[in-house]
Amino acid sequence: METGRGNHDLELKSPLLTTAMGILPHRDPERALELAFSLDIPFWPQLPNLSYSEDTYVQTVRGMPGVVVDHEGLKIDFHEDRFFAELEDYLSLDPGADYFAVSTDESVTYSGFLERASAGFPALRGQFMGPISLCLMVKDLEKKPIIYRDDAREVAIRHVASRVNRHLADLRAINPRAFVWVDEPGLEFLFTGITGYTSERAREDLDLFLSLLEGPRGVHLCGNPDWDFLLQSEVDLISLDAYNNRDILAGYRVGLARLLERGGAVAWGAVPTHTHLLEAETPAGLAGRLSELWDKLGEEGLERSAVAGRSLLTPATCCLVNPDLTSTVERAFATVLEVRGLLMS
Repeated sequence: METGRGNHDLELKSPLLTTAMGILPHRDPERALELAFSLDIPFWPQLPNLSYSEDTYVQTVRGMPGVVVDHEGLKIDFHEDRFFAELEDYLSLDPGADYFAVSTDESVTYSGFLERASAGFPALRGQFMGPISLCLMVKDLEKKPIIYRDDAREVAIRHVASRVNRHLADLRAINPRAFVWVDEPGLEFLFTGITGYTSERAREDLDLFLSLLEGPRGVHLCGNPDWDFLLQSEVDLISLDAYNNRDILAGYRVGLARLLERGGAVAWGAVPTHTHLLEAETPAGLAGRLSELWDKLGEEGLERSAVAGRSLLTPATCCLVNPDLTSTVERAFATVLEVRGLLMS
């Protein structure tokens, strides 16, 4: 079961297009879709507050051999005996098969997303969980993450790649500029000594995963990992929390500048989604914070127009825990558009 290398170009039709991470706090699918289509690049919304079936880990792992989703216990279990029983048939599948497609019955928003999507948007965006984070989350019956199992980990890497590639193909049948990124929150914890999963092993696994992707190789994370680990990879797009990590990111301006210079892109999470943070900010202040970070890139010889031309704007993080549940998040989306207007003026 192999996947080939494809065109990794990310076409940005204009500077500072807006989009967002797919996880929303909404329980109303129609309202979530309205919000997803309020930005320049609409995205497939995932609603974990509505159902465990909407959890990104659950949606990503569907179809992987040996895996059982426990909806009552809200967990994903790996069964070794089932893994080996199912593996031969699984490995015989074509990676572009319908088996890897997102089915409309595994997401309450997916059919509505496809119905609203068109080639008239600057792009469309999808997402899945990244393989490293998935392997940290999925555990065997002895509670050991499958990241420690060479056999299951490689299957997971290839499984996520097949799901991403098929998802991308379905979206590009509607809009040729569509792209998909993976969420990798686990990268923040790789090199803390907590996991026992070495940086060398992680590098090999990330390189394998990126080599299998057919389209732009995008990674999203809201945390603060070893940024050099990502910036020295073949990633084409990094989506990050620029609001909370501005000072840290300034220290990686060389790597960020090189990413943009080689035709990559950055999705700058410029607007906080937590109530207490957003209430303390103004659109002008948020635009100024991001401009200061971009000035640091200017020290590496990048003109502001060059930065803007390879940049997206997003909310800083997803947020499921605000007391108002959805109101602050919706206000953050509107603020992203205001910040874009100020940065473009």
